[in-house]
Formats: sequence, structure tokens, C-alpha cells
Amino acid sequence: MGKRRRTVRPGTRRPAAAPSPSAGRGVLLLVAGVVALLAIAGASWWMTRSAENAVPVAPTRQASVIGGVTGCRGIPRFAVQLGYADRLGISTSERLYRGLVIFDGRVPVTADPAQRDIHQEPSWDDAGTLGPFVVDRDGHIYTAAVPRTAVSDNPPGSLNVIYRIDSETAELQPFVTLPGAAGSSDNPFGVLGLAYDCDTHVLYASTVAGSTRQAEQGRIVRIDLTSREISDEVIGIDAIGLAVFQGRAGKRLYIGLARNAEVGSVALDADGHATGEFRIDLTLDERLANFAEPRVRRIGFDQTNMTLFVVPFAFNLRAVSEQQQVILRYGYDAERDSWVPFPESIPASG
Repeated sequence: MGKRRRTVRPGTRRPAAAPSPSAGRGVLLLVAGVVALLAIAGASWWMTRSAENAVPVAPTRQASVIGGVTGCRGIPRFAVQLGYADRLGISTSERLYRGLVIFDGRVPVTADPAQRDIHQEPSWDDAGTLGPFVVDRDGHIYTAAVPRTAVSDNPPGSLNVIYRIDSETAELQPFVTLPGAAGSSDNPFGVLGLAYDCDTHVLYASTVAGSTRQAEQGRIVRIDLTSREISDEVIGIDAIGLAVFQGRAGKRLYIGLARNAEVGSVALDADGHATGEFRIDLTLDERLANFAEPRVRRIGFDQTNMTLFVVPFAFNLRAVSEQQQVILRYGYDAERDSWVPFPESIPASG
């Protein structure tokens, strides 16, 4: 499998200072497609209401339309067969389960597990504890191993592997292995972020494998989901949260940095390859000064709004019970191609 190497190193250009963002708690609702996202203790879950016949539909979004790029996500066919099509929940953060589960999303997550009708296929815990995941247009689920309490939470050599749960068979299998060193006692992590782009059918993944407290060796790669070809796109950046957004000036990959409280981005070409200069778009609110080592672990887009899920991160393992989370929201200023914190008024996009 060939690799196309493209190195985009951090630049120095920064946007003009923006007003401080507001912090809040709760669930981000993506009205289009009826999708809800929630980050819990460093993991996540996703739920969606199916179409009338629960068959994934082809993307209808025009590539030039301002907004997020994940509206084509399909319902896994195995979930339809299991009877979860009406409202599907997917989680990698269940305290009583290792790995991934699905459940009846109509039942509150605070309910007794027995009432939530949680289901797990035999292979869904083969990679141990999991963290980020995304769903593509065909209903395949991509995820990665992330240790919670010890490196032994996951099989040896698994931390730089992207796994896929097949939409038809429901089997979890390794999909691709990213370049880079394995985890270590100084840094037990590998893949920390995933993002999907419907327009290009491309998966982006961030790995911090090989980085230490002194050396930043992370990278963000582009994975063609059809060919499984891996392109080294952004080298020398430790990142956690990833997401793609189509702005007025073009499409950008947004990156929550793992070493400081900032969000940067890099421009993408028509095929989804990183190009141009890396820039810093946001520095997190000074009101998070008492929040120890805040980092953006998830970035979500709701039409022209951005939501950042912020958690503590210091390249070490913490008990799930110790995790905190703050949610910050921003609106897109199309005229300036920048982000304004809520509740600041947002100029209408042209």
C-alpha cells in the first residue's frame, strides 16, 4: 500500500483576537438528520433516527455549501436487522462494557442498563477499551483503541490501529495501521481523533504515538476509505479532536491540539489533501484558567455552528470518575471566515 507524504508544519499566522467563548453543559443536537452527540469521560456516543426504510441514502449536500460534511452518514445494516433502526445509539463509554455497544436511543442514558436494551456483538470488545468513532455513508463504523486505566486495557500493538465494524456482518476487524511508534510508559496513547468527510469519502485520524513530554512527534493522516491508502498529511502535531468544515473560502480540517488549549486548521483541496499553511483559529477562553490542562477532544459542527468538547489531557491515564468536561460553542462569521463565541451575534452568511 503506497503512501503519499505531504508535510504541513505549523505556521505563525494567527487570527485577530475574538471575544471570549461561553462555557456550558449539555448535549449538542444536530437537527438535520436528527443526530445527537455527547462526550462522556473521554469517550462518546452517537445516535440517529433512520430514514423511513432505514436504508442509507447518498449524500445530497453540494460541496460548496457552507457547513459540516457528515450529513450522509448511514444506518449500519446490522442495526436495522437487530431492530434498532427507529432510533439507534452507539457508545464506547459504557462503564459496564468494554468496547463498543449499541442501544435504544429513545431511553435516557441515565436509565437502568436493562431498560436501555444494550447490545454488544462478540467481536466488539476484541480491541479492548475504545475512544473515538465515526460512521460513514455505508453504515460502517470506524473506531480506535484508547486505554482508560492501563495500557493493558488494549491488546499489544493496537493503539495505532483503525478498526472497522462492517455494516453488513457487524464484525470488528483491523482496517488500517497508522505509521508511527507504539505507545510507551511516557505516553500510553496512539489514535485519539477521527473525522469523516462525506464529499470525499475520506477518514482523517490523529495519532500521538511516539510523542513524549519533550518531543512532539504526532501526525494527522488522510485515509482513502475505498483504497485504504494512507497519506501523511500533517507531521509533527499532536492532536485530539478533528472535524471538517466547508467555509466560505474553502474546506478546512479543524484540529484540537493536544499540547495546548487551542484549535487550529489546515486547508483541504478538492480531494481532501492538506495544503497551505497551518493556522491557529481559536484559543480557549481565559475563564477556563482553573480547568487543569484543557484540551479539545471533540469538535462538532451544527450547520454553521461549532461545538468544542473540552477535557483535561496531559498524556497520562486518569480514572474515568476523575474526568471533567466543558462545552464551548461558536458561530461561523462567513464574511471573515472565522469563529465568534456565543452569544455573540453572527452576521448572516452570503
